[in-house]
This record gives sequence, structure tokens and C-alpha cells, in this order.
Amino acid sequence: MSRQPRAGGRYIRPLLNDGSELTEESGRGVFTLAAGTTYHFVIGGNDAPFVGVHLTGYDAAMILTSATIRDCIHGELDVPNHSVVAGEWPPEDPTTAFVSTEGAGWVDTNGVVAVAGGAVGGALWHVAETAAFRTRLTVVVGATGGRVRVSGHGKM
Repeated sequence: MSRQPRAGGRYIRPLLNDGSELTEESGRGVFTLAAGTTYHFVIGGNDAPFVGVHLTGYDAAMILTSATIRDCIHGELDVPNHSVVAGEWPPEDPTTAFVSTEGAGWVDTNGVVAVAGGAVGGALWHVAETAAFRTRLTVVVGATGGRVRVSGHGKM
């Protein structure tokens, strides 16, 4: 039996530091990230102790200073999803993090991915047992922006 592809998916709309949302480029979860800008992709949490996050970059020249999984247990009324206050969204940075990367210049160090530019590629984080109420991927764009798609999925 063959499976039909899903229409859409769990694509995640990025938030800017002011809380505004980026407009989707294609209707299929692709967004253009601007140089020198930080974006927050809220994955969720709480109900899923195992979370997967998939970032695909479609422009070879794109430079990402960092792409980091961050967690928060405080309620959303107290700490917004786009907060950049130190300590409100601490990073996941275990030395045993499982992140696979593909593409020249896509590098993972303790769960933090950086992209030097030079090839399209992607990263897939497997985040297990964080006990976080909310989880997000924070992407800091370097000197050159580009098109990305981010999806997330949780499992019990």
C-alpha cells in the first residue's frame, strides 16, 4: 500500500524579537530570513518528551551564526515566546546532543549549529526528555540571509 504525501505539515512560522511573525514565502513553510536578524521558531513542548526539529536551508550563500534549541518552563503570560531576556530561554547544549547536519559548512557543536555558507543543507535535532513546558529553535542570521523551512514533531 502506498502512502499519499501530506498536504502541509507541522511547519513553524518564525517570530521576530518584537513578537511579530514572518510572512510565508510559498505557503509550504518556506520563509526568507534577513541578514543580521534573530528568529524564534516555537516547537511546543510539555506534551511530548521527545521532540524532533528539522531546519533546511535552501540558499548556498546563507550564513547562520547559530541555531540553538532553547527551553522555558515559565508560563507564556510571564515569558513570551520571543523573549531575549537572559535566563528566560536557556539553551540546550549537552556534549552528547544528537544533531545530524548535511551540507558543506553546516557544523554542529554541542547541539548548536552554525552555517558558514557555501552549500544548501540542513540540520535535524533530536531533543529527548527536557521536561520543558516550551521549546524553540532560535536562529541568528549572519551577514547573508536566505530561505529556510523549519518543522517540528513531538512523540510520547
